[in-house]
Amino acid sequence: MYVGRIVCVGRSEGRSWVAYRVSSRSFPNRRAEIRGQSVLVQPLNAADLARNPYIAYNCIRVLDDAAVVANGTHADSIVEKIEDGMRPLDAISLCLATLGYERDELDTPRIAGAVRGDIGWLGIARKDKLCVQEFKLEDGWARMVATYEKTGFDAVGLGGKDPGDIARQAFDLSFERPVCAAAAQARSAGPVKGLAVEAKGFDLAIYNPM
Repeated sequence: MYVGRIVCVGRSEGRSWVAYRVSSRSFPNRRAEIRGQSVLVQPLNAADLARNPYIAYNCIRVLDDAAVVANGTHADSIVEKIEDGMRPLDAISLCLATLGYERDELDTPRIAGAVRGDIGWLGIARKDKLCVQEFKLEDGWARMVATYEKTGFDAVGLGGKDPGDIARQAFDLSFERPVCAAAAQARSAGPVKGLAVEAKGFDLAIYNPM
C-alpha cells in the first residue's frame, strides 16, 4: 500500500517523540538533513524544485519543551505560534485551517503532529475535511497519519530506545516507496525514584538509505 508522507507521535523509554517518513513515487531522490534544531527534507537535484515547490521543507522543528512534525512549511508556522504562547492543538488547527491542502495535481493533504510532555497531537487538512485530535501518550504507544489511505489517526507499532532507532523503524514501516525518515525524542534527565524524567530539549536523528 502506498500512503505517501507519514507523521507519527508516540512515547517510549519514558520519553515522547515525533517521527516522519517520506514515501514518494514522483520525487524519490530526496534526503533528510539535521540543521540545528530542525530536520530538512530536500531533493538531491535542486532542479526538481522547479517542478514541485512542495518537496523541500523542515519536516521536524524542536523547542525546549515541544517538537513539531509536518509534511511541509507549516511545521515552521506551527512552531512560531507555539513560541508565541499558543497551545499546540490551537497552533496546528489554525495553521492547517489557514493553509489547507497543497494545491498540487493530487490535492495532497497537509499533515502535522506535535508532542509536549506526555501529550501528543495529530492533524490533517484534506480538500474535503479538517481534523485535529489530542492524545494522552503512554509508553510503547504511537499513532500515525499519512497523506493517502491512512488519513485517520491509526495506532502503529513504532517506538525505540533512541531517535535513531525510531527513525529507522519509521523507514521500515510496511508501506511502499520509502525514501528517508527522521525522528526527535525528548531528552531524559535520568531516573528519579525509578522513573524517567524528561529534560529540556529533544535529540534528533535521520535515516537515509543511500
